[in-house]
Amino acid sequence: MKKFEKDTLRGMLVKGNLQAAMTYLGQFQETTALYQKGVALYQKEHYLTYDVDAELNEILLIYQKYYRDAFYLELSAEEAAQRLRERLAELFQTTSDFSLDKLEEMAGDAFRQKSLHALMGRTSGYYGPYIWKDEELRHYKVELPEGTQDYAVKFLDGFIMKSWLDYISFGETGTGGWSNGDGLIHCVRTAYDLESENFQVSLLKHEAQHSMDQAHYKGITNEELEYRAKLVELIYSRERRMLERFVSQADTTRADNGHGLSAERIVREFEICQKRDRGRLAELPVETVQTTAQSLFAESCKEMAAKYRQS
Repeated sequence: MKKFEKDTLRGMLVKGNLQAAMTYLGQFQETTALYQKGVALYQKEHYLTYDVDAELNEILLIYQKYYRDAFYLELSAEEAAQRLRERLAELFQTTSDFSLDKLEEMAGDAFRQKSLHALMGRTSGYYGPYIWKDEELRHYKVELPEGTQDYAVKFLDGFIMKSWLDYISFGETGTGGWSNGDGLIHCVRTAYDLESENFQVSLLKHEAQHSMDQAHYKGITNEELEYRAKLVELIYSRERRMLERFVSQADTTRADNGHGLSAERIVREFEICQKRDRGRLAELPVETVQTTAQSLFAESCKEMAAKYRQS
């Protein structure tokens, strides 16, 4: 009998394949509740109401409709974004020439005026705001392949919305943090046990590598950032099967999905280095994975130095 695998579901959702994820959830008794939530939300359009006032709920409703357009109805990214722009323009009663970026900033300002924090823009090619209430700053010393540095981590809590991936998975997976070039690592506090490898490696080291690369290599692409940070995860991870996870996330269908493209590059290079197809990469001992990742990271450093002038 087929067994439910959370990583299989996560791989579908990270790629935005909501229809496939719904079909997968419908196959198992243990995921019936999640499947029924999806039916209510996407088929019957019983949208969620959030713990904010009516005006802000109107904004969040527009984003919920955008998620349905993009992931359940599978409209093109351009058409879904255009519908999002039109709905925001109608809500804010603006002229038709307002760009989506401008309208998103207006939406973000509406939350900030109510003493909330808001990060707008796109994650892995799709729009979706992060809205939260509380922040706390801590400092960590982070070891990376190119040296140890101090990084400030801003812990974010009291989330209202955590963008598209958290939404379409009903909180089963989602962005746990990010680095946006300001030197800070932003962490979704509830996503982590702070003593776990998940936090110490997949958040701290991953995002610290982003921060270091953004400082050193002006113009570095999102795919390159993710490729190098994922290699760092493989170098330092011992408790989790990260390579197997990257196999499930590998995706070349969208040019703006840095996570999917970088995962595909890692998988392809491991196939070459280990002379085995991706279906057998999970058999590799953790020491082999770490050594191979170290070698690939060293090659990447040479590539970056040749391509970008370090600041």
